Amino acid sequence: MMNLTPREKLILGAIVQNFIESATPVSSTLIANRMKLGLSPATIRNIMASLEAKGYIYQPHTSAGRVPLTPAYRVYVDSLMKRARLTAEEKERIRQSVQETIYEFSEVMREATRILAHLSHLLGVVVSPRLKQGHFQRMELISLSAERILVIITIETGLVKTIQLELTSQIPREKLEMVSQVLNERLYGMRLDEIRKNFFSIVRDLKNDESGLIQLFVQAADRMFDFEDDLDVYYMGTHFIVQQPEFSDLQRFSSVAELLENRNIIIQLLDEPTEAEGQTLKIKIGDEIEDERLKDCSIITAKYRLGDVTGTLGIIGPTRMNYGKMVTLVDFTARTISQLFEKN
Repeated sequence: MMNLTPREKLILGAIVQNFIESATPVSSTLIANRMKLGLSPATIRNIMASLEAKGYIYQPHTSAGRVPLTPAYRVYVDSLMKRARLTAEEKERIRQSVQETIYEFSEVMREATRILAHLSHLLGVVVSPRLKQGHFQRMELISLSAERILVIITIETGLVKTIQLELTSQIPREKLEMVSQVLNERLYGMRLDEIRKNFFSIVRDLKNDESGLIQLFVQAADRMFDFEDDLDVYYMGTHFIVQQPEFSDLQRFSSVAELLENRNIIIQLLDEPTEAEGQTLKIKIGDEIEDERLKDCSIITAKYRLGDVTGTLGIIGPTRMNYGKMVTLVDFTARTISQLFEKN
């Protein structure tokens, strides 16, 4: 990224701000009249020409104003943007929507998605936590029939996974209770991904168990302790996206809609590890997004925490979004979910 002079940064910020508000190319005359910078339209045009040569803005056609490119938004977000404040009413709506559903995890995710969409008027998206990061709390074995048992695994956040296993012979309830007690003692506090990787070593001395239950668990360990496929994706607000000028073109909107149907791509785009320890907020703009279908979009995400596991929430909208407000909204929602779960 090329160095910008103070005047270039000033004009660049004015172009981005005005384009966010109007969705139309920004002229030098408009900046001179609206921004009261003490610069003539001719001087502003010269600065615009320099910014265009450096790859920050472009002119759609002769005599039109300028439109910001991805590097312009990046400079704006990193060094020119001022975070907006949420109103007291908006904060209360977020707190209340999470608080009312706090004891039903899937409802919390749906409600968080809804409130993000409605307060941003963009697409709200929530990815459930990566439970493989969680620590084992307990296992319960329930007989469903002579040939089938239900395995219930609870992690320390209180989240639960269930899986059914087929038996080769009926196992008495007392034996199920004894095996679950032994496994609970050995596995308690271990990370789920470590259990999955090392389960055979953990139960090696029990492999001759006459019921065959331990051997069955060894064979099923990948399924029992693989929480990677348990990621859920919630999204809401496609009707808001359609109302944005950028997506009045049906083909552009169809590209975004097609992407939303692919759960794995959404997870890949949103639920990336952050570069720095403790960093929870991430902004990806236009060409910075790997998927070509989102080249006209930006993604703002934040991590939320449920005990020892983390999930991701955020918004997807046009590059021409109100970053100052959207960053605050996403950050506050993630922190609210983390704090309320910690209290409860």
